[in-house]
Amino acid sequence: MFATLGQWWRYLLGKRSEVAQMDYKDAYMGKVVLDIHRKRRDKRTVLVPLEKLEPIHRIDRQNALDATRARTAALRAHRDALLATRTLDGAALQAIIPSVSAIKVVADGDRWLAFEGNGRLYAMREAFAAGDGMRVEVEEYLFDDARSIRRRLARVRRLNRL
Repeated sequence: MFATLGQWWRYLLGKRSEVAQMDYKDAYMGKVVLDIHRKRRDKRTVLVPLEKLEPIHRIDRQNALDATRARTAALRAHRDALLATRTLDGAALQAIIPSVSAIKVVADGDRWLAFEGNGRLYAMREAFAAGDGMRVEVEEYLFDDARSIRRRLARVRRLNRL
């Protein structure tokens, strides 16, 4: 339990510089993420193609850029072994680029929008080409009617120029 609390504490401390730089699009994104958690019917673990995962925001703050570079280097160090399986499952992700949570997504047609884990997603895209055929284990959130959630995520993407 103390290890988990320590992990969350380090995560929150690492985010403190981002809080000072927040603006309206970050506040709106926070509300959308809360709505996702509040309105979900269920969630499931699935493997999805890396090339079909889309971020909902850019990585444009220095601490996030630094973390993404470190994650990219870690993935590149294990690239050959990962290419052999073409899979970035939860165990591999946690061992190579640990985080307090899984990559969390909402399906949107033939793609998945990542509302948690965007930094890890950018690192994976730097380490692997679309043609590598990598699959990523994600936590997919399910809804009775996901249309409003998808519209809100589309707006977050537009606000972030994606």
